[in-house]
Amino acid sequence: MISRRTRAARAAVKARGQVLGNPRLGLMPAPSPMPPFKAEASAHADAVMPSIRAAQAAGAKSLRQIAAVLNGRGVATARGGKWEAATVANVLKRVAA
Repeated sequence: MISRRTRAARAAVKARGQVLGNPRLGLMPAPSPMPPFKAEASAHADAVMPSIRAAQAAGAKSLRQIAAVLNGRGVATARGGKWEAATVANVLKRVAA
C-alpha cells in the first residue's frame, strides 16, 4: 500500500516537471588519490626501522616490548603519539612490502 502511494506521488511530481533526486550528485568531484600520504608513511617507516632493529637486538621479542622500548627512548610516531603494538606491526608490514 505504501509503495503504491509512493510510486503515484513520484509519478505526479515527475509529471509536473520537477527533478527527482539530488541534481548535484553528477557534479561531485571524485575522491583524490592519496599517494603523498603513503610516501610520507613509507619515509617514516624507513626512518624508524633502525630503532626497531636496535630494540630487537636489545632483547625485545614481542611487538608490545618493541613499542615499550620505542616509547622509553622517546622515538616519535608519525603523528607524534605513543607507540602501540599495532603501530609497530604496521611499520613492519610497510617495510616488508
